[in-house]
Amino acid sequence: MHKNVWQELVNGEMYPPTVSEVPVHMVYPEHFPPEKRLVTGQEVFGLLPGLTMYATVWLREHNRVCDVLKADHPTWDDEQLFQTARLIIIGETINIIIEEYVQHLSGYLLDLKFDPTLLFNARFQYSNRIALEFCHIYHWHPLMPDSFLIDGEDIPYPQFMFNTSLLMHYGVEKMVDAFSKQPAGQIGGGHNSHVVVLQVAEKVIKESRATRVQPFNEYRKRFNLKPYTSFYEFTDDIEMAEGLEELYGDIDALELYPGVLLEKARPNSLFGESMVEMGAPFSLKGLLGNPICSPEYWKPSSFGGEKGFNIVKTSTLKKLVCLNTKWCPYVDFHVPRNDEELKSNSEL
Repeated sequence: MHKNVWQELVNGEMYPPTVSEVPVHMVYPEHFPPEKRLVTGQEVFGLLPGLTMYATVWLREHNRVCDVLKADHPTWDDEQLFQTARLIIIGETINIIIEEYVQHLSGYLLDLKFDPTLLFNARFQYSNRIALEFCHIYHWHPLMPDSFLIDGEDIPYPQFMFNTSLLMHYGVEKMVDAFSKQPAGQIGGGHNSHVVVLQVAEKVIKESRATRVQPFNEYRKRFNLKPYTSFYEFTDDIEMAEGLEELYGDIDALELYPGVLLEKARPNSLFGESMVEMGAPFSLKGLLGNPICSPEYWKPSSFGGEKGFNIVKTSTLKKLVCLNTKWCPYVDFHVPRNDEELKSNSEL
């Protein structure tokens, strides 16, 4: 075993290996050439070049962290380097999700901070579990654009899906820059799902019925939100309200997933009230429930000392990308509004 995760170098840059080099099961179309079947930690990540890009950035970050740890602990073997780097990567992921991703999406005016010590004196369960309902409402496929704008080229879904060569063709920098600058769709209000992703919504609804998930208004009550009294209160779209009333008959029969996707959006927001007020607590509790946030783990020794612990606590999306690329692209969870934002973002 080598201290670094399996990788391949393309023009001096680190990318995931292919199935020819690492015989790991990955889901690709039947006749997809082996030299283009990249191996990542999730078997379906070959589906979209964006997913492969994320896997590539984290691969590079893992190996960068391994190098930092090796310099501090020259006697450590490969397994200890790998496992300690793994804990640091988990910590970085949680920190970035809470302080930047959830912060941006929630629209909350308060600053969210990743500080596990706040829960040390409270009764709290640490476990890697995700609630079924959170899994269902987190199918945010309406955010997907109708096509992908990368380096001035407009790439439709048929040329995008399972096309791992796009990552090597454009490079991580141009793909990060493109994805950060292209506006996402909107969740709240409906009418925004590309035909390619509509089947996802159908499968979620079928699974929710099979598992007997409670109606939308019941979850409103559970999260201390006022249940809707009619479809006309639920949405500002009269045609949609009429269609839902014809389909369900009663607002109390509206299902959870259609509810969070079709609810009228908050002003200047991607989401309706329910998605944020249900999703944010689910998300934060799940993140802080990771075992590394427990008193047994949350200390310097778990992360190879103060230097590794500091990598976790000072991590940002920009540092994650720019410490692992040749040049620093525009990288943020919101589209730049002007040239000043672009300029300030490029300064690490």
